Amino acid sequence: MGHFYYSRHFSVLAAATVLLFLLGHWNLLNDSLLVTFALNGALHAAALMLALRAPQSLARKSVFVAMAAVLSVLTLYVGIIGLVLFAVLPGNERLYVVLGVCSLSGAITYGSLIRLFWMRKFSSRFILALSIVCLLATSLAFLARTYTDSLGAWWLAAAWWFAFSGGLWFFDTRIGFEIGVKRNLRGTIP
Repeated sequence: MGHFYYSRHFSVLAAATVLLFLLGHWNLLNDSLLVTFALNGALHAAALMLALRAPQSLARKSVFVAMAAVLSVLTLYVGIIGLVLFAVLPGNERLYVVLGVCSLSGAITYGSLIRLFWMRKFSSRFILALSIVCLLATSLAFLARTYTDSLGAWWLAAAWWFAFSGGLWFFDTRIGFEIGVKRNLRGTIP
C-alpha cells in the first residue's frame, strides 16, 4: 500500500514541473541560485506532504518542507565545493562529476530526512539504491540538455524529482519493507 498516495504525489509533481518550466521560461529565477534550489526542495517536499496517507500535524509537515529546502540549498554548496575540488578535470567531465556528487548527496540527505520523519523502516541500502537511480536520471537529463537548447535548469530538477519519487514508489509499494523480515522454510512470515 505504501506511505503515500503516489498517484496524487505524481500529479502534484507534474504541476510543480510546469511551474518550474514557467518560472524558467519567464526568467524569474535566473538571478538567484539559492532561491531556485530552496524552491526545488520545497516543491518536492510539499508534493510528498500532500500525498501522505497518515494524518500529521501541520507543524511537522512545515518543518519537513523547510528542512528539505535547507538540504537542497546545502546541495548547491556541495556543488560549489565540488567545482573547486574537481578543478583538475576538463570542463564537461567536471560538470558531470559535480552533478553526480550533488545528485547523490541530495538523494542521500533527502532520503534520510524522509526516513527520519515518515518511513522509519527505509533502510540505508534503499536510500543508497535510490540515490543511484537519481544519479543515473540526472546524468541522462544533463546529457539530453547538452543536445537540446529548449531544456533549461527546470529539466534537471524534474528528472531528479521523478527519479527519486519513482524509486520511492518502487521501494515503498513493490518491494516493501519486508526484506529484513525472516522467513521460514515454507517462505511465509512467522
